[in-house]
Amino acid sequence: MLSKRRQSGFNLVEAILSVAVFGLMITALVGAWLYGQESTAMAGQRSRAVFLAEEGLEATRNLRDVNFSNLIVGQHGLAVVGNTWAFSGTSDTIDGYYKRQISIGAIEANRFQVTSTVAWQQNQQRWATVTLATYLTDWQAPGIINSCSAYCQSLGVYINGTCRKNNGACIANGEIRETSGAVYCTIGSDKTCCCQP
Repeated sequence: MLSKRRQSGFNLVEAILSVAVFGLMITALVGAWLYGQESTAMAGQRSRAVFLAEEGLEATRNLRDVNFSNLIVGQHGLAVVGNTWAFSGTSDTIDGYYKRQISIGAIEANRFQVTSTVAWQQNQQRWATVTLATYLTDWQAPGIINSCSAYCQSLGVYINGTCRKNNGACIANGEIRETSGAVYCTIGSDKTCCCQP
């Protein structure tokens, strides 16, 4: 009789432990699923914010291409007016969720730094931001140097310039490397400004 009571006591303890372990497993699985859903949603929100920040830079570049005087130092929002971009207010709101602000600061008379910042509320406690920046020049202004070729010609002793992979490529083409012109060689693997005498 005593062994039957012991056996039923062990069965009760085993049942309680089984239910507890099962409850912990279910809680862990539900938590992982919820965390995965939240992470996926946040990644989607961030991707959309990056796209909107890039769009802000491109819109500002389009305004610059129409007329460099469209770029005014300060904080701006964007709007589409008559199928073209225009600055409007100090920020704009997209889909009632994302807030975008374009900041323009003067570096030189014909060169501005443009920063596009997009902010959104990720959850009840936290806001997130994405910031992208670029430099825009008045490429139509006379005397603006915006390429290796223009840099070489500005030195007054070269007739042209080309971006090449390295100094060996300059020598092979009968050109002279000008290290200060490398800032104009930023595409692909061609990082050396070679000037043609």
